[in-house]
This record gives sequence, C-alpha cells and structure tokens, in this order.
Amino acid sequence: MESMTGQGRGNALAAGWRCGAECASVNRKGLEIAVALPKLHAVLEPRVREEVQRAVRRGRVNVSVTVECAGAVFTRESIVDRDAARRALDDLRALRDEFALPGEITLDLVLRSPGVLRAAAEEVPDPEVLWPVMQSALQQALSKMTAMRRKEGTHLVADLSKRVKLLESAAKAIRARVPAVIKQRRDVLRARLEELGAPTPANDPALARELALAAERSDITEELTRLESHFAQCREALAGNEPAGRTLDYLAQEMFREFNTLGNKAGDAAISRRVVQSKAELDRIREQTANLE
Repeated sequence: MESMTGQGRGNALAAGWRCGAECASVNRKGLEIAVALPKLHAVLEPRVREEVQRAVRRGRVNVSVTVECAGAVFTRESIVDRDAARRALDDLRALRDEFALPGEITLDLVLRSPGVLRAAAEEVPDPEVLWPVMQSALQQALSKMTAMRRKEGTHLVADLSKRVKLLESAAKAIRARVPAVIKQRRDVLRARLEELGAPTPANDPALARELALAAERSDITEELTRLESHFAQCREALAGNEPAGRTLDYLAQEMFREFNTLGNKAGDAAISRRVVQSKAELDRIREQTANLE
C-alpha cells in the first residue's frame, strides 16, 4: 500500500551525455502526469509517460528532466559564414574605392561584420542514443519516489487499522446496548399506560404487540451486520498489496451511511453518542484514504 505523496531524484551519465530526473507526486483521484523536457528532446515525452505509468497508478506526478553534454560536443559545422564574409569584403572594398578612402581592409574588420561569425551549435543526440541515459535517471527517480510513497503508506495503513478497530468496538458496544434499549422502551410504555389509568400486565398480548412493532421500527440488526461486513472488507483491503484508496473511500462512505441510519432508528442517547464518535472517526478515515493510492 502506497501513499500518493513522494519525491525522488536520479542521475545518469553515458555516451557523452548527462541526464537528471526529478519526480514528485501528490494526491489525485486518478493518474495525472506532467512532464517538463528540454524542447530539443520533446520527442521522448511519450516514453517518459509510459515509464511513469508502469510505476504509478494514482496521483499527480510532476516529472522534470534535464540533459547536458558531459564534454565539449559540438557540430563540425564552421563557425564562419563564408558567404557572409565574402559579401562583407566586397561591400567594404566597394565602399573604400567609391570614396577613395585610405587604409587596409583587415580580417578583424571582416569578422566584425554582422552575420560573419556564428556560435558553435551544440550537437543534438539521436533520441535512441539518449533514451537509455534518460531512462536510467528516470527509473532511479521513480524508485526513490516509490520508496518514499511506500514508507508513508505503511504509516497510513497502521493509522487506518487502528481507526477501523475503534469503529468495530463502537459497533459491538451498540449491539450489546440493544437489549437494554428494548427493555427501556417496554418500561416506558407501561409507565405511560399507568399514567393514563390503564395499567397493563407484563404478559398482556396488546403490550407485546406494541413492543414488537416498536422493536421492528427501531431494529438496527441489519445496519450492524452490514457494518461488520464493511469492517472485514476494510481489513482485507489494508492487508493487501494492491492499491485500495478508492475502495477504502467508498467503504468509509457506506459505513457513514449505516451509522447515520442506525442512530436515527435506535433513538437512544448512549447509542447516539457512539454514532457521533464513529462519524467523526470516519471523517478522519476519509481524510487519510485521500492520500492512499
């Protein structure tokens, strides 16, 4: 189980090129990949995305890649534009002759003419040559990011497991409270009948029928059974090796609904307190599952 928060860097050097890669991820509902590559190497972006997709299933991953020469690698193209030099020389000679100017036209004067000198262009590597270097740096960065995500994921799983146990304890306490709630309602109903001047024996069929109807309307067995099923599914998801963030978020929503229904039906102060505490715990669980892959 992994968190969706992590960061990692990698570097590789080969074939005269040095590549650096940095990957950072944050939580998202799905998988989003943002890649920042030098323009000259944009053709490799699809391969970078595929590499990330193999390592990450959920979250927003920002990938930054740098590429630089490990040595002085330049094109063999001349830094002097000979055509421009010829044009400059012809123009200077024509100007001198036209105005009968003294002096020599030197090499320095020609080289300082616009367009004669140009900067040496750095060689652009073949993508097939550069990719293994870039891939190595990227895999290092992804591996470190994944290690960080797993470390945080371990802490999240431990925290969620404790919270699920608290919910299980609350559900057990509520189930144990049910017989007392039924007895209390029977006593309340009999007391009201006595206040109205119509005392009823404990084994009166009419009283038993009213109690049965009241018990049916407030029966929370179904909700408790579903909650126990959800608890089991949560434990199974937390113990597994597959991403379960979405599953746990869905189960938290369902458990919230069951506790809410249970509280409304039970109509008991002690149970209501347990329900309120459990709903607060479920809010915390949903906050944590939002960070799980």
